[in-house]
Amino acid sequence: MARREAKALVREICNNLLIESISLSFDFLPLPNPPLEFPDFPARPPTELSKIIQQALGISSVDTAGFLYRLEQVIEKEEPDFVKRHIDPDREREKWLTKHSEMIAEQILILQIKDWFYSALDENSPDTDRWYLAISVFIGLILRGSEITEAQCFPLFNSIIIARQPGNLSIKSTGPHHISWNGETGGNFAEEIAHPSGVLAANSILDIVELYEIDHRTVLPYWLERLSVGGHISNLLNIPARLQNLVLDSNEHASENLVMSAILLFPHHSEESKEILFEICNSEQILLRRNLASNLSRIGSEDYKFTQILLEKLLNDKDSDTRVLSTSYLGTLARLEKYTFISLAKTIFQNEDTRMIQRLIESGIRHYLSMNPDDDDSLIPIAWVSCNSESKSKLSGMLIELAKINQQSFVKISSNIFDLSPDSHDELFNRINFRNKKLGSLIKNNQ
Repeated sequence: MARREAKALVREICNNLLIESISLSFDFLPLPNPPLEFPDFPARPPTELSKIIQQALGISSVDTAGFLYRLEQVIEKEEPDFVKRHIDPDREREKWLTKHSEMIAEQILILQIKDWFYSALDENSPDTDRWYLAISVFIGLILRGSEITEAQCFPLFNSIIIARQPGNLSIKSTGPHHISWNGETGGNFAEEIAHPSGVLAANSILDIVELYEIDHRTVLPYWLERLSVGGHISNLLNIPARLQNLVLDSNEHASENLVMSAILLFPHHSEESKEILFEICNSEQILLRRNLASNLSRIGSEDYKFTQILLEKLLNDKDSDTRVLSTSYLGTLARLEKYTFISLAKTIFQNEDTRMIQRLIESGIRHYLSMNPDDDDSLIPIAWVSCNSESKSKLSGMLIELAKINQQSFVKISSNIFDLSPDSHDELFNRINFRNKKLGSLIKNNQ
């Protein structure tokens, strides 16, 4: 295929995508109003689909130089090394362009609307016609949803919120992850102040996407996670309520994003965050509960008392994987709340859930022994009697390590195991003696 044909194919797909995006956005009229406009020349929103499509195609068709420039930008960014190293790179590039024409066309279209937004959000001379062209394509793209639009359209959404040209200023995320090299929290990270009209436009966009998300897969869950970081923006865009609605109607594909969004809301919307997390804990969606169980440590860093409430429910979840994942948090609990840990651990041993016991041995018991080598609450004998062969192998290794630093505690635990179950003690002796005959003789003599 000639190089000219590959470019023509990409341009054709780009035009088709433009038409499809505008048509999709027109199902949700009226379009958001421009954040910036001259008071003496109020914006006139488009009402006829055919006219705005014709206008957009007309501008694109005469801007051949702009199309080629954007194409080169995408090629420079996306072209793999094997194309550049090929013996005939031009021919190989044509094959690559043809194979990935849809991905390339989507990125070119995003660069096109970025230029339109640049004109529309010019403080000195805002172009409202360009605004409606850009916003109609923008809404259509994010409703279609893709990994490309998730990442590359979000900065444009930021620009709308603050009513600034793309690339000039963007919202800077704040949070404990922003730490300077000297270990102090970076003070130069702050949210950009939102523009009132930009907030109205952004809320209109989110309303449209939220309505469409009910039956389709869009960028909304991914964007809510990013918008949950800052208190100012999340409040203006009503992120807690939007997140709560999405949790109630969620598709399982977005479960990780929804859980993370709720956690990120915690520092500035703690009550709303707790309510959402509790709803997730009681959700019928298994993946939501599993992701919640996987993130108990993060929630615990915000409020470990509330995390204990979630933990107790998740440990009794009907889904086995959720129970096992939540058991991992007991390792953290062993360091923070000794008696709560002991109580929950004993319950797990009594329930005889093999997978939960195995996870408890791997995480919680190790931390418990490091902080309570004397085992005054006799948890280790119960653990030994309850666990399977694989877990006993790990637990016997922990006991050998304990004996190296505290032989008296090792002997005491061995005696307690013998008192609880002589048969289990025989197995303990066999395992210890196989690894360390000196320790084996020690516990044999103390029976």
